[in-house]
Amino acid sequence: MLPNKIISRFILALVLVWAGFSGVLAEEKKVNIGNAKLVGNDFQVPHDSFADLRFKKRIYDNPSRLVFDILGANLGNKVITYDLPERFGLKQVRLAQFDKDTVRVVIEGATVTALEKVRIENVGKVLHFRFGMGNIKISDITLEQANLRVVAEGAIVPRTILLDNPTRLVVDLIGSELKSHILAKSFNVADESIKVSQLDDSIVRIVFTGPKSNLRDVRISTNEKQLLVLQEGAKTAPEPQAASTISKLLSFKVTKSSPSETVFSLELKGEAKYKFLKLHNPERLVVDLVDVNFDEALSAEVLPETPHVKSTRFGLATLGRPVTRIVFDLKSADLIEEFKESLDKKFLYIRLQGSSKDKASGAGDLAVSLKSQGVRVVLDAGHGGYDHGAIYGGHNEKDINLQVATRVQENLKAAGIDAYMTRNEDRFMSLSERVELSNTIEPKIFVSMHANALVTNPDMQGLQTYYHSDGGLKLGEYIHKRLVKDVGMPDQRVRHANFWVCKYTKAPSILLELGFMTNVEERNKLTRDSYQAELAKAISRGIIEYLEDH
Repeated sequence: MLPNKIISRFILALVLVWAGFSGVLAEEKKVNIGNAKLVGNDFQVPHDSFADLRFKKRIYDNPSRLVFDILGANLGNKVITYDLPERFGLKQVRLAQFDKDTVRVVIEGATVTALEKVRIENVGKVLHFRFGMGNIKISDITLEQANLRVVAEGAIVPRTILLDNPTRLVVDLIGSELKSHILAKSFNVADESIKVSQLDDSIVRIVFTGPKSNLRDVRISTNEKQLLVLQEGAKTAPEPQAASTISKLLSFKVTKSSPSETVFSLELKGEAKYKFLKLHNPERLVVDLVDVNFDEALSAEVLPETPHVKSTRFGLATLGRPVTRIVFDLKSADLIEEFKESLDKKFLYIRLQGSSKDKASGAGDLAVSLKSQGVRVVLDAGHGGYDHGAIYGGHNEKDINLQVATRVQENLKAAGIDAYMTRNEDRFMSLSERVELSNTIEPKIFVSMHANALVTNPDMQGLQTYYHSDGGLKLGEYIHKRLVKDVGMPDQRVRHANFWVCKYTKAPSILLELGFMTNVEERNKLTRDSYQAELAKAISRGIIEYLEDH
């Protein structure tokens, strides 16, 4: 038996090692902003982040200005200023360090309308503020042996989204429009359908729907004027990549496995550049290591099962550049993932742990739906990403919306209803995207959740429910009645309105304003877990009652 002193030292060493790792995880990586410049009608702000930027955007009047804050960013003492062409109704753009964690872009304009026309896009590692830019024309779309080719008159800016239920790949061409309406067409290839459409004034959307659509490769030509979306196994060679930018995965290990958390450690030859995606049914976490050549030896690596991960798989995902893909087969849909890099950026740590969300109080006593087993419902958490919604008392509306909607989803799933979320994380989604997603799923109902604000009357409290169609009116009456009765909310009536998501979703749809952020008492309630659980339970009951009667 080891002496107690030796055992104590061993335990202390383990604690110190884990504390060091925790310190790495806790280290906040700032985004470094480079020298911005005005190129024609494009104000370009370079940065070093491969992940999504965190930012806030607001437009003010008197004087008219657009304020765009890049959060967790560093520019230093530089102040960059350019005068802008008056023909666009703009005056000046400025870039400077606002505080120690925020870099601010301010665009001054003659009118708010002129500022609303500024197109902001984060492409690669450059943030673009485009003024008076016309759309790129998509001149030809052809299907060649199940591979789709898109030809444009200018540089294509693609955005890809993977979705489940049904499996589909969405490719959005940002800042583009179809040159002719005849290009808006559909194809059918074996067990896959392909639909091309003009989503809104500046986005062409291509949707691939089929059991293997998520395995397609998206590649762009060297001159960026052609896009290829290749079927799995297609033999088209990828674009050459400069050897100096290619990295290699040196090691991949489980460094901690306990009932509370699993930690993976990845060591790379070069800088860790990654993207990730959460997929459901079955539950998976997909991590793409960008510019990392696939090593066949990885396929022979068998990592042990952990309390959170059943198995781990490797593969190649060539999206116009080498990408090594790691797929974690998860044991639960409620796991929270955390990504952190070492200071030298050559180690990536992935931590998986159980959900920190409290389950909705009393959700288990919801009546089990019989008629509604398997019925599809879409839940929409309003705002998200840089669109914070109402901000009062240090609380963001977008967070409250997501927390309530997530609880409603949990309740409905427990009752046997297939509940889908337009967003299940803090990210921006346009109104058009929310409508398109819902119409693709074809749910029985659509419910959007928001919190209200009325600066001119901070005493205003209560529930407002909005609808557009007759079907929405009936749905709204069920849920509104249940919220007023169960939660005791002041009744601010069911009202007709032309909200985009209510007007253009095909299913009966409503928008709930679950209280006023401008009222201190109601705001304090909205930010409490217990009150959010009450709201979610009442909304869930209203949905179930409506579905049982219709």
